[in-house]
Amino acid sequence: MYSIHITPRCRRPARGQVFLKTLRVDGDSFSFTLPSACFTLRPSPNPRVIFASDRRADGEMSGVRLALPGETGTLITTATWQVNVPERPPFDIQHVIHWLLPSPLTALMSDNTWLWPNSPGTPALTAGDWPVMETDTPTLKRVKRRTFTLIDNRNRQGWITRRFQCFPLAPLPESHSHRVPDILYPLKTEKKECKDNQQPHCLHSW
Repeated sequence: MYSIHITPRCRRPARGQVFLKTLRVDGDSFSFTLPSACFTLRPSPNPRVIFASDRRADGEMSGVRLALPGETGTLITTATWQVNVPERPPFDIQHVIHWLLPSPLTALMSDNTWLWPNSPGTPALTAGDWPVMETDTPTLKRVKRRTFTLIDNRNRQGWITRRFQCFPLAPLPESHSHRVPDILYPLKTEKKECKDNQQPHCLHSW
């Protein structure tokens, strides 16, 4: 079984809020969507950056761990965020990430560079480098991070409405599994994950 540990992140506007609506996962032979009921939003050390985590996980864990329904050579996720800013209706933005997969695939692969082992084959990135969606152009200079392909589409008002990004997933040893949330399975038997909280079904697959 293969699983991925990813953490959807978005930098909210200076005057406004963001809300994760859905996370879609597409592979060679599968596609499924997680609705907002699966996630809780938490602030990062940077108060403007919000990240999404499995709502079942405790506060020390971030992100979500997903079981992949099968082997795949291509993996793309699309996080749809709703942006709420004063004096205009809410609007959606999308963060599309083409994940660069290790070969061969492993039982646990993660985008969290803080957890990456110092071993041959680990991508040459530093802790703190990670994919993040932004809504507008920053007014202050930030630390320049290494990244891969990044393409932004903007609307006439200057908001970033779609970001395409490439980013690697690195294999993690199973000894790190206690540092990531429990697995969510995109199968029919797992469509009741949020039922105890009287929330909509967590997973939809087709």
